[in-house]
Amino acid sequence: MAIESLYAPFQHWAEKNAIFIISDLHFGEDEDLRQAYPNRPPVEEMIKEINRKVGRNGTLIVCGDAGLPEYVSQLKGYKVLIKGNHEPGLINFKGIFDEVYEGCLIIHPHIILSHEPVNFPYAYNIHGHRHDGSMYTYGHMNVCADIIGYSPVNFNQFLKSGKLKECVDIHRQTIDTATIKARKRGHKLGQ
Repeated sequence: MAIESLYAPFQHWAEKNAIFIISDLHFGEDEDLRQAYPNRPPVEEMIKEINRKVGRNGTLIVCGDAGLPEYVSQLKGYKVLIKGNHEPGLINFKGIFDEVYEGCLIIHPHIILSHEPVNFPYAYNIHGHRHDGSMYTYGHMNVCADIIGYSPVNFNQFLKSGKLKECVDIHRQTIDTATIKARKRGHKLGQ
């Protein structure tokens, strides 16, 4: 089930099964969040749903704000964390997540993973942090648990969705810009 378009250091995420992404689980923390989202299921139900989808052989990417380590450790699969603004310290997740990253992570020629949204016209940004709004906006997919119904998004299906067509090709744009400038200067191309 390889995803050859992923950069080499990340291809192992899809070796055994699908990749799933979610953010802002806030397991066992942030009572204010529970009051703001009264329909938020109990932690145990969220863990059960995530484990049902990911299974033992899947990869789960959490784009920040995972919650308390004792709950996160109950999640199945190969676990990757993109550190969010609520992570108490990476040392608390040693041995719980298989990989931990701080900041943005470029995993594909047109995909950036992050906790907070970033704007980059040449890549699609998969992020969390925003607990309101819609799942998709131009060049962004918000995988915050409160937006996506507390069930992780299948990354493999996202790749097949055609959303990456929204990304501007940096090479095509560079060539087109150079062509326009050359025409303005009166140069003929190919000479």
